[in-house]
Amino acid sequence: MGLSSFSSVFLALAALQGPGTRLTYRVRVIEPAAVAPRLLASGTVSGPLDNEMRLTLRSDTAEVEALFYLSPVGDTVSLSAEFYTRRLVGRSRRGLPLWEDDTYRRLIRLAWSDTARIYPFGDSRRGGAWVELILERQFAGGEGRASEQFDLVDSTRDLRVEAVVRPRRARVILNLVRGDTVSGPRGMDLVLDEPPRVVQLVLRGRATTFVVSLARPTPAISPRDRALGLDAEVICLRVAPPDTPPPQPVGTVCGKLNNVARLLPLPTGDTLAATFAWPGAR
Repeated sequence: MGLSSFSSVFLALAALQGPGTRLTYRVRVIEPAAVAPRLLASGTVSGPLDNEMRLTLRSDTAEVEALFYLSPVGDTVSLSAEFYTRRLVGRSRRGLPLWEDDTYRRLIRLAWSDTARIYPFGDSRRGGAWVELILERQFAGGEGRASEQFDLVDSTRDLRVEAVVRPRRARVILNLVRGDTVSGPRGMDLVLDEPPRVVQLVLRGRATTFVVSLARPTPAISPRDRALGLDAEVICLRVAPPDTPPPQPVGTVCGKLNNVARLLPLPTGDTLAATFAWPGAR
């Protein structure tokens, strides 16, 4: 089943990131063969219902990047995808490779557990490998994190599937640092677009107060980066002094929810360390 073109604006998911339903993408990459189609690679991405999937497939002569996202409609689901493809079409007089680039969108409606057949280069008549995608949903008794796994059967191909979950809230741990002195940690759960929160940190007996809030990063400039959601998992912490109505940021620090500290130098000479993590189950 091919994916038909669409031009309408995609309706965003209203599902919450929490207990309830877990979504699984099951992917197989297959190419035609003389006797029977041959499996090249397979993978699985699982996460909350608003989980998206980023797929990358490379060989010596072709590259495919795609972002899949869906909207449940009763017992069916609308599956959408943004594609960026490159295919080697020849070589220049100097022997340099010549690539053909293409971008397109696709949309299809199918029943849960049905199989969608996707031709990465947009036309089944051109032959080559295709992608089979199955969408499944299961009841989830608790809030689980996104996960992915994949297996390469043919070493001449490079397959990668990634779970893309756009965070709506985060556990943020703050410390003040000056030289080799670090303040005690202050942790809080923050939600995107909620009113700013006041937080106080004490370093060397000196209290410093901030107003902090979560925000999305500035949209990517590259159309490819925007379409593939390369900054989808990133959130930003805006930091402002408490005495400016409305708060005027002294700085912004951005990162993924991966427990890695991000540093923001402050005008006072201190450095604010912000660590982003997934919040606990609600």
